[in-house]
Amino acid sequence: MSQDRQDVYELPPDGLAEWLKAAGEPAYRLKQLLEWLYVKFAASFEEMTNLPAALRERLAGQFTIGGLRVVERQVSTDGETEKFLFECADGEGVESVLMHGRPHATFCISSQAGCRLGCSFCATGAVGFARNLRPGEILGQVAALARQLGVMGNVVFMGMGEPLLNLDAVIPALEALTDERRFALGARRITVSTAGIPAGIERLAASRTRPCLALSLNSPFESQRSQLMPINRRYPLAGVLDACEQYAERTGRRLLLEYVMLANANTSAPAARGVRDIAERLGAAVNLIPFNPIEGCEHKPPRHDEVERFRKLVAEHGVTVTQRFRRGRDILAACGQLRGRHAGHRSGGRGS
Repeated sequence: MSQDRQDVYELPPDGLAEWLKAAGEPAYRLKQLLEWLYVKFAASFEEMTNLPAALRERLAGQFTIGGLRVVERQVSTDGETEKFLFECADGEGVESVLMHGRPHATFCISSQAGCRLGCSFCATGAVGFARNLRPGEILGQVAALARQLGVMGNVVFMGMGEPLLNLDAVIPALEALTDERRFALGARRITVSTAGIPAGIERLAASRTRPCLALSLNSPFESQRSQLMPINRRYPLAGVLDACEQYAERTGRRLLLEYVMLANANTSAPAARGVRDIAERLGAAVNLIPFNPIEGCEHKPPRHDEVERFRKLVAEHGVTVTQRFRRGRDILAACGQLRGRHAGHRSGGRGS
């Protein structure tokens, strides 16, 4: 894969129209090209059979489509979850997950190759950070999963990396996802998950896209959250919650609090009441995520009764509480298990 050609996903429709005009093509070619890219999710220009062969050849010489190569695809035993390992043009590895569901499937995509945050319960941070992904590499994951499924799904930025530390690429990707002439996905069908970067939350709120926002909370207590998530030492929870509150007010979006449950660690009654208080303040829903085992990690999954006790306490006063199913654990595709590599893959691919 050449790194010299421009990724066609990074060129907005008006830019493509100008390129086609300069190439001497009639105006209707733009509609044909956009349909191939964003409705049929073509993987190559050669597939675009209603375009002249000379134009296809010229497009292939000028552009790439997504800039990713599928290295490995794994399917869970129940067939409901698929994990894809992609290789970028420079050899870095990133992983994405396709979760089948009704009425819409969900695409869990990555925004970075690796992650520098080092959360104690996450496989990605354990193997380090390589680089930010480009907009085309983010959109290339979406297109590849849509190609596999045959239709667009909901998109969640919950894969490898911290999206708000790569907003220079994430915001253009969000604009492409919500653009009526491109992926045409409603903003309510897109969720960006963050460990809590106040300036990033403010910048996202000021963007045109305004997706749903999920905060990876994991403890309502500053000291414990700092132990679990070192980023809390730089951006204390109090300031993060202020930014989240402003995001909800500015966008009208209901926030989601994600809570990874660690046995005998963050599942106490005081912790549950703390989560409940934060949810009430923000008008947020809470998503409980029992810890998924990670090789070499000291944390353990909570017992069923531990989860139930915590859930009931959080749900007091009418807080909406859901529990994430442990889908894809057999292929290491569940929350916190992405690493971006497999045995024999040369990339130092990181994972989330």
